[in-house]
Amino acid sequence: MTSKDLRTQISIVSRFVSDRTELVRKFISLKSGFRFCQAYTELVDRFTRRLFFEAGLKKRAREPRNKPFIILALGSYGRRELCFGSDIDFMVIHEGREDPELNEIIPRALYPLWDAHLEVGHATLTIPACIRLAMEDFTVLTALLDARPILGSRPFYDLFEQAFLSRLFREREKILKHFMAARRKQEEQFRTEAFFVEPDIKEGPGGLRDLHFMNWMARIYFSCVRFSQIRRFAVFSHFDLYTLAHSKSFLLKVRNQLHFLAQRKEDRLLLTYQKDLADRLGYTDDPNLSAPLKFMKNVYRHLNRIRYGYEAFQVKALDIIHPSPADENASIGPFFQVTNGNLVLRQDLSLKTDPGLILKALEQANEQGLFWGSGLIWEARRIIARSKRRLLGLQDARPALLRVLSRPRNPKIIRLALEIGLLELFIPEFKRIRNLPELGFYHVDTVDIHSLRTAEVLEQMSEGAYDERWPIFRAVFEGLPHPERLFLAGVLHDVGKGYPDDHSVKGAALVRPILRRFGIDRAAAEAIAALVRHHLLLARVSQRRDLSDEKTSVQTAQTVQSTELLDMLFLLTAADSFATGPMARTEWKLHLITELYAKTRRILEKDTLATPHATRRFTEQKKQVLKSLKGRFPARDVRRLLEQISSRYFIGTPIEDVVAQVALALDLGESPFAWSVRRRADAPVTRILQCIRDRRGLFSDLAGVFTLNNIGVLSAQIFTLKNGLAFDIYEVTNPLDPLREDETWGRVREQITQVLRGEFSLDERIAKKEEGQLSQAVSWITWPRSVQIDNEASDFFTIVEVAADARMGLLYRIAKVLTAHGLDIRFATVNRDQEKLLGVFYVQTPEGEKLFDPLPIDRVRRSIQEVIQ
Repeated sequence: MTSKDLRTQISIVSRFVSDRTELVRKFISLKSGFRFCQAYTELVDRFTRRLFFEAGLKKRAREPRNKPFIILALGSYGRRELCFGSDIDFMVIHEGREDPELNEIIPRALYPLWDAHLEVGHATLTIPACIRLAMEDFTVLTALLDARPILGSRPFYDLFEQAFLSRLFREREKILKHFMAARRKQEEQFRTEAFFVEPDIKEGPGGLRDLHFMNWMARIYFSCVRFSQIRRFAVFSHFDLYTLAHSKSFLLKVRNQLHFLAQRKEDRLLLTYQKDLADRLGYTDDPNLSAPLKFMKNVYRHLNRIRYGYEAFQVKALDIIHPSPADENASIGPFFQVTNGNLVLRQDLSLKTDPGLILKALEQANEQGLFWGSGLIWEARRIIARSKRRLLGLQDARPALLRVLSRPRNPKIIRLALEIGLLELFIPEFKRIRNLPELGFYHVDTVDIHSLRTAEVLEQMSEGAYDERWPIFRAVFEGLPHPERLFLAGVLHDVGKGYPDDHSVKGAALVRPILRRFGIDRAAAEAIAALVRHHLLLARVSQRRDLSDEKTSVQTAQTVQSTELLDMLFLLTAADSFATGPMARTEWKLHLITELYAKTRRILEKDTLATPHATRRFTEQKKQVLKSLKGRFPARDVRRLLEQISSRYFIGTPIEDVVAQVALALDLGESPFAWSVRRRADAPVTRILQCIRDRRGLFSDLAGVFTLNNIGVLSAQIFTLKNGLAFDIYEVTNPLDPLREDETWGRVREQITQVLRGEFSLDERIAKKEEGQLSQAVSWITWPRSVQIDNEASDFFTIVEVAADARMGLLYRIAKVLTAHGLDIRFATVNRDQEKLLGVFYVQTPEGEKLFDPLPIDRVRRSIQEVIQ
């Protein structure tokens, strides 16, 4: 390369960088994402062509005998959807014979692209090799579906396109399997809790990739050069291309802003970017919603629209590609018929003259498990938008919708009612939660979709879908005298979200007028309002209170007051957790909810406490222990030890655990402690039964050791015997590596022994582990940090409840503070995810009393606040 060539190349690169900077300045804030992408693509086209011409392509073009070739723009570059940080992908296709001149031109042209700080990918192939690779690699196939020639021989491109499309036609069945497999893989990867709070707007559900999938399928199976041509087919004649295009433009605008903010290709809306993006795009705070939340609500509006559009497209497309056998135009009643498996209106009827048919169609589809035809959907959406008052004035409209919501058998049709605006029309309170994102990493849907999903789970429970693991659900369901109340509560339980108040209290207040408009009687309305008001009760109490403390169940029974309400509350709580996501429905949490439900129901059924029967039960338990340990230990030693154990231990401890811990104590000898470590079969939890020589700070010591080994404490019960021993029961998360569990527990045991001997510094080790932790990203979402000290909820203990941001070692430090103030932790439960921690500690003074004095209470509170800030 001559110095002149180098200067020319530098000049071309400098001009491109300058033009791109100006383009960003002018276009980045435009409402349309399309305009920037198209303008940027044209700029890159000019830059690329100039580089190839200067690299020798211009001279080569004058030679008539040169071998033909084409240069294709692939992927987003081929689609003319280049964003600020997008990769620039090329493919050079040539005839196949050796072409040294072309081999020199390609790298000479590509190097300046890298100098311009563009991420460039390229490949050089013959037509047969290219097509063969596309059939083997789905990524290459889809990149070629978006290919666009930017340089080279047009006749040669036509030859390539003909060969490629011919192969596509022959391999359509095989390609369809690749499509479905790629789609499943995409859903498995991106439909998780982490990708809900921080969605990937390209690859995630409802992202740009869903639009690409529709384009690709339309190209292969419906011969559409442009996606808009899909409307030539009757089944897609009413497909809403305009709103999909609007959503696509919005996501492209956000994607460009995100790339510019990150200064690289970044497609995930991480919490660290959400506030800045909201500011850049002009969102402002209001009393009910912060600017970032308003921005994310809009993001989810478009993601949900695309996701729903893709789902509808795929169903219809697959019906055409592989039509299912169905009775053509089979009539259903006087108004509808079934065509291609979808419910459609009879040709002599019109929604315009009788809009009440919308509600009749909804009922019919719900009962028959059918979906609507596209024409019926389009016309219903139009009527709902234009004839709101007329629909609201129909005498039979609300009763019809009420019948559907009272037994939502067909989840697709309930979702359709949401998408076409029917739910918002009759329940305007739903507008607040429409597309509203949930805060927290354990959610997988927006509030509106989650609410419908909760009702869907309730229907599945009633049909026995969970019988294999949780047969109690259907058993309880079958005993409900008014299941319709439960379904309505499922749909409405989160309607209070979107307000700054407690959403349970606000929801109960909103539900009453909603139900009055539907003509529901007062008793039913109050029951449904109570379900909404208390839908978090069982989950919160079971995860924050000692379930072996009888007062916990008594207070829950006093709140609920009836077995019917408790039964519905139990099912609603479980359905809510299943609909929220895997982290909310862990086996451990469901086990706690079920245990609280069973104990509370016994109190409500018998209207009596367990205390009068306690003495008789203790006597029976002691007899069982003696019988179980007969032959292993002298009966005299067993009796002597049993006399050292408090009655509180017997109340909540299963007899098999009592036997195991008594045996551990009798085998202890001179050892500092003995334990039994068992994996629970019904939950991903390890249960540790321990006999240890009691001392101050025991819980904090063990919490520290567990922390060092990446084991989370879920609950702990500590019972001190009169002889100075302690019986501890810990429920903890399983070790991270299931293949090395024995090794992990061996290390934990050794560290506990060293701590008890004073040979192991927990403070030093935990501080070192903290230093090695990656710093957490800054988030605009703030979680309450609080310390509450309660002397009312338990008869024997002061309850300290701590809410804080989750971080490594925090549980250990809180426990150390409590110990430093002379408090003994007798029970603890910890609920933690990657964002926040809620720890509840039942404590007593060294004299075995509650902490009543206001001054020490204030000192404890302030000390914990210092730790959690």
